Amino acid sequence: MDQFIQFVTEHYILSTLWLVVFFMLVTDIVKNRFSNVTLLNPQNATIATNRGGVFLDIRSEEEYAQGHIYGSRWLTLQKIREGDIKALDKFKDAPIVTVCNYGNTARTAAALLAKAGFNKVSVLQGGLQAWKSANMPLSKGAPTSGAAKAKKKK
Repeated sequence: MDQFIQFVTEHYILSTLWLVVFFMLVTDIVKNRFSNVTLLNPQNATIATNRGGVFLDIRSEEEYAQGHIYGSRWLTLQKIREGDIKALDKFKDAPIVTVCNYGNTARTAAALLAKAGFNKVSVLQGGLQAWKSANMPLSKGAPTSGAAKAKKKK
């Protein structure tokens, strides 16, 4: 025990960093455990959306146009934050799988949708990069949402 105390006092910066990392890890585990948003791998996400659900791509319009999951809907995180989610009303009780590049931003979108009353919100774990790694197909082309159509008319 004396060696431990000596190490901590001599290496207080390193010890503090370890405590911060430990705290962040525990916080992330607890948050994921009690979250009503689930993480799905590409295969399970496909199964969920094939049962009447939808993929919701929250990346930028340019990223979406470069490659997206076939049949996915496009809605930016900003629109979700603003509450402009009328396009998703018919999926209130259906599985919604949020998609971003790596899965981190999609968690935020999924949590906001769950707060807005959507019952079966999930995140594509690893995002579109995991989808590509699983050799799943991609489509290319601009989004077909009402917002994108209005933008093109201008």
